[in-house]
Amino acid sequence: MQQKDFQNLLRKYRKGEASSEEKKMIDTWYASLENDIDQQDTAEESTSEDFGWRNIYAHVKKSRNKTKHQKLLPWYSAGIAASLVIMIVFLIFSIDKDSDLIRISKANDETLTWKDFVNTTELTQIIVLPDSSKVAIEPGGKLKFSSVFNTTKREVYLEGEAFFQVTHDAKIPFLVYANEVTTKVLGTSFIVKAIKNEQKITVVVKTGKVSVFTNREKEEKSLATREVILTPNQQIIYDKKEKEISKILVKNPEAILPEEEIRRMRFEEAPVSEIFKALEKVYGVEIEFDEDLFSSCRLTTVISKDDLYGRLDIICSVIGISYALEEDRIVISGSGCKVKMP
Repeated sequence: MQQKDFQNLLRKYRKGEASSEEKKMIDTWYASLENDIDQQDTAEESTSEDFGWRNIYAHVKKSRNKTKHQKLLPWYSAGIAASLVIMIVFLIFSIDKDSDLIRISKANDETLTWKDFVNTTELTQIIVLPDSSKVAIEPGGKLKFSSVFNTTKREVYLEGEAFFQVTHDAKIPFLVYANEVTTKVLGTSFIVKAIKNEQKITVVVKTGKVSVFTNREKEEKSLATREVILTPNQQIIYDKKEKEISKILVKNPEAILPEEEIRRMRFEEAPVSEIFKALEKVYGVEIEFDEDLFSSCRLTTVISKDDLYGRLDIICSVIGISYALEEDRIVISGSGCKVKMP
């Protein structure tokens, strides 16, 4: 796999367009990245007071000689997926421990200092923050962050597009300031797109739950009245010109339940109302329907982990009803079934 191909795969993953096999590959890669960073930190803890600074982890570089990297990086894995990831890493990334991990020392007087990172390359760059949270910054993106997170909140400033994978800490919220929109989380993964000259700012949630609000300066005074909660497969779009925020579903919702659990969802002449409830559970998406009306409709089907809207198209076509997207939910409409089974 070439470097450009892997970059495209990362973008598909963040936009929710990756296949199940591609998702497994990226998830395993992220896990191996985290383990590698942890191992480096542990090894350095006894020799450096700068251990807490994990800093800028510049992963995406031009490929070098494969044999050379095999000597530098003794990767080990027993799983097939992990083996695939290792192969990709060998082919794509140049992991030179002196140049890839840029260390920025913490000030001796504990004074907080702000660091700026600008992705001037044509590739996605990954930064590891002081709390081990990871940020994948798209080309042209800018991130401002503190050398040390304090004990009350973790703050970063973003201009451009980035995918965040935030380390969970229930006591210290993580805040992303992107122009007029602030995203607040405890630990989750999400995308923020705030391009300087574009009219709209977008926040998309992949896992967990985030709150989004505007007018950061007034956050402490009226947060409760302006807060918008997002869960997986939901996004907000903020119009900078109109000063309006809207909450909608993502273009391609992803299943949030384990694949094994979804495979067990088989329905034999079951009420359609039960099938709708199962779809709600699989995708974490609200489906509004008349339970009494559709309880008399029965179908035999299975639930797929991919293509929610395609599954709804089939169900609605069979029983002669329709659905529509209304903000952050799906609304089912119709007078009943074409065919009712006892």
